[in-house]
Amino acid sequence: MEEISKIVKEEAEKLFEKIGVEAQIKVENGEELINVHVETSENALLIGKHGNTLSSLELVLSLITAKKVGEFRRLVIEVGGYREAREEYLKDLAERLRSEVIESGNEKTIRGLKPWERRIIHMYLGEKSDVLTESTGDDRDRVLVIKKK
Repeated sequence: MEEISKIVKEEAEKLFEKIGVEAQIKVENGEELINVHVETSENALLIGKHGNTLSSLELVLSLITAKKVGEFRRLVIEVGGYREAREEYLKDLAERLRSEVIESGNEKTIRGLKPWERRIIHMYLGEKSDVLTESTGDDRDRVLVIKKK
């Protein structure tokens, strides 16, 4: 575990150096995933529009690390509190939609979420006993549906 964290940190530093971003990197190795905390003055550049650049950086760093370590581990990069803020927003959205579903009895659909964003909502609403969630569709057309139990 310690070795993987060291490799992730080294490879993250190399990656950010190649794209011309000075950053301080801290790695926490969890059971399910590896958290990479990045401190930089280039937050907007690394996050990109709707977090797309950040998602791409996570994938690239995951693949580089997998090649070095010999196994794929999911990485989550936190830059400027983006993910934390996004998670809070998604939980608030899920709660509002849950209330609407309970009140009206009609299902609600959320489009345009990334897989990790859908996962946050599934996990959050999975703890509630009055609604069900499911993802339907494929690729970019995948949506999350909230239904009353």
